[in-house]
Amino acid sequence: MFTIALIGTGAIGSRYLQGMIKIRKKVDILAVEPLKSSSQNAINLWNEVGGKKSKHNIQYVNNLNGIKKKFDLVIIATSSQDRPNLIKEVRQKLKPNYWIIEKILAQSETGLKMIKKYTYNSSGVWVNKPRRLMHWHKKLKTKFNGKGPLSIEKIGGLWGLTCNSIHFIDLVCWWTGESLLSLNSNELDKKWFKSKRANYYEITGKLKARFSGGTKLTLISNKNKKSNLLKVKTLDNKLWIIDEQRSEAYSSEGIFLNGKLENQSDFTGNLLNKIIAKKKCDLPTLKESYKQHKIFLKELIKHWNSSQNSQDKEIPIT
Repeated sequence: MFTIALIGTGAIGSRYLQGMIKIRKKVDILAVEPLKSSSQNAINLWNEVGGKKSKHNIQYVNNLNGIKKKFDLVIIATSSQDRPNLIKEVRQKLKPNYWIIEKILAQSETGLKMIKKYTYNSSGVWVNKPRRLMHWHKKLKTKFNGKGPLSIEKIGGLWGLTCNSIHFIDLVCWWTGESLLSLNSNELDKKWFKSKRANYYEITGKLKARFSGGTKLTLISNKNKKSNLLKVKTLDNKLWIIDEQRSEAYSSEGIFLNGKLENQSDFTGNLLNKIIAKKKCDLPTLKESYKQHKIFLKELIKHWNSSQNSQDKEIPIT
């Protein structure tokens, strides 16, 4: 029987668990969560979708002590703080063949190297940047094939620039087949502020990205903005406006392509079905995502140190 260990059942982890109800084959699930409130919430969400009547076996624990069983797949759904050491512990105790890891992968380049080290020789390691899985974004991708280099703006209010930029960087890489070359943080605001999550920080302003085929991406967070839009300009000067909140996309030629920004619980079942059946999936690999994260962290740490007058090697983002 295929075995899955879910490490962390907080906001995102509990939705992974909820989505596992749609796994076709019977599986063994281990849900690991130290916080009693988060664990109980995950249990409630599991039961909400019929978990009590599910064919799957599920066990809830608050740590990995005493767990000696080898697992086929481990999902790391914790926040980024100290994740490299967690992955080291998981590797030693659970010895998984496959991994799915949440972004931001780590808070430093040293952390990235540790993750790479402790997942080395695994059969598959993927990073959860799920727009690659979404039917709507797959359709949008076809509209940009052969139309590059693209000029793209992501503009909105407090949409979590440090937390979510890596999603849009990866989206552009996937849409275009290009790789990230560089980031420029010179137009980010100077003041960092506490995010909604304790012990983490956010920032507003403008972050610019350049890609290997000439595509450019500008990521803008402005607290006075209300709408959150993606604007994509093709080489032949066609403009697409993508409103993920409204699930609407339309072009300057009058083409409408509406869809849905799916939730984690919506696509987890199909994602895991594919891994179980084919030992592969459509998420980016760690190898693909490593370079994106390395460039991203280096630039943001540089800006953090400049604004804080510090020499930190890591940055408190997740």
